[in-house]
Amino acid sequence: MSGVAGVVLTLNEERDLPRALASLAWCDELLVLDSGSTDATAALAHAHGARVIVHRPEGGFLISEQRNLALIDGNLQSEWVLFLDADEEITPACAAAITAAISASTELLGFELTPRYWFLGRWLRYTQGYPNWHPRLLRRNFLRFEGGVWESFCGLNGDSLPGLIGRIKEPYEHYAFSKGINDWLERHSRYADWEAEKITAYLDGGGSNSLGTRRWRQLRELAAIAWPLRPFGRFVQKYLLQGGWREGWQGLLFAFLMASYDLITVVKVIELRRKRKGLPL
Repeated sequence: MSGVAGVVLTLNEERDLPRALASLAWCDELLVLDSGSTDATAALAHAHGARVIVHRPEGGFLISEQRNLALIDGNLQSEWVLFLDADEEITPACAAAITAAISASTELLGFELTPRYWFLGRWLRYTQGYPNWHPRLLRRNFLRFEGGVWESFCGLNGDSLPGLIGRIKEPYEHYAFSKGINDWLERHSRYADWEAEKITAYLDGGGSNSLGTRRWRQLRELAAIAWPLRPFGRFVQKYLLQGGWREGWQGLLFAFLMASYDLITVVKVIELRRKRKGLPL
């Protein structure tokens, strides 16, 4: 079967899921891979014509593992698979660009897409470094994901595929703050757990492969080496280098939030290293 399957990963997403699924109504299939929601997520998914499968990940939620599970065990039939998060939305213009890209594609195996990141009513074009490319659209029988939280494409055997990945410039919408500060902090605390584990493994001699995804490998290695400076570096990156200062109080506030995320990561690295040495917290 040709066509496109839209896949959304969920965990208690009753607030945002209807918008995401409505924006995928043009797809030939809809699949929701749920991690064990206790709200109305499953019922809403069914109401929008999506199939629902449940997989409660053990040992922590990793985006790459859940997406690969959807590709392998989701019983998808379409040639192409488009992954969308529940707090995201494919615009009609983006859908048209996706359709045109896959219709014209003869050799490409996947595409990266870029979001417009919305924060407290403002699109953070500069603070979030637009365009910021994410692996989202792929040929089901040729690609998989790697990298844990910050995922990237890889071949079925884990090999990299330079030259076989294209980019679709028409953006989709990302409302990452749609459920407020508590949800944002909870998610980024999970991300910080993953980052701290990877940094600690690298510092303990695990080499660059211990950092996970091959995306931005050199930059991630530098960040792991200079890990105590991450909060300061993140603020400088977001607010000064990328131009967050152009985006008013939203840009300033978000730069501080991202610096706080890296501060939490630093504390978690210290915590892990002290635990491994048997030192008190």
